Amino acid sequence: MQASPRDNFPIGGDSNGRGWYDPSRYSVVQRFFLARLERMVALNRSPEGRTEPWQTTLISRAIYSTYRDCVAIGLADEARTVLRGEERAPHSSASA
Repeated sequence: MQASPRDNFPIGGDSNGRGWYDPSRYSVVQRFFLARLERMVALNRSPEGRTEPWQTTLISRAIYSTYRDCVAIGLADEARTVLRGEERAPHSSASA
């Protein structure tokens, strides 16, 4: 099964209804890494996400690695928005 850039990839919001970006502006790979970054940041902010020091270290490293992936594919502004926890992405143009 081939995925197209306009497929409804399950990201762009969470259970709180947060959908701060238009998924049609991003490729499948870009949406994947943004969703991964959002998930890692949510885990880091959740108290039950890290009970041991090694878990905190792993989550921090995963956030950094995923942030670097986002930068590499042209999503630096969006990645910073996720890290800051803002509701809306900047009005930058992403390549699809």
